[in-house]
Amino acid sequence: MEQRQAKRVHLFQRVQVDDGTNVLETFCLDISMRGILLVLPERVNWHLEQALKITLTTEAGEVLMMNCSLVHIDDDVVGCACDSMDLESQQVLRGILETSLEVPSQINRELSELISSSD
Repeated sequence: MEQRQAKRVHLFQRVQVDDGTNVLETFCLDISMRGILLVLPERVNWHLEQALKITLTTEAGEVLMMNCSLVHIDDDVVGCACDSMDLESQQVLRGILETSLEVPSQINRELSELISSSD
């Protein structure tokens, strides 16, 4: 976990995860422009590189939807890399990160890097 390059913020928030077969509820532990760390739900048979659709609803009712790939599974957490998200979700995530980071201007650099890496 020390290899993370994107600025992550701790965010203990309930999320829904659609694994293509089931929609499960679990918790987000932290989030960045590049991915999300989740509590591993009980009794799932997820595998590396599996596609997951994660939906997080903020306390203000804003919805962030992130299409991810599962990149690591540990004892009780799973790390997911963000593959894509719509513009509205990017704006919601940007708001979460800006209110949580000490230097909100870092978000502009990370968003630019994320956009250029997806081209």
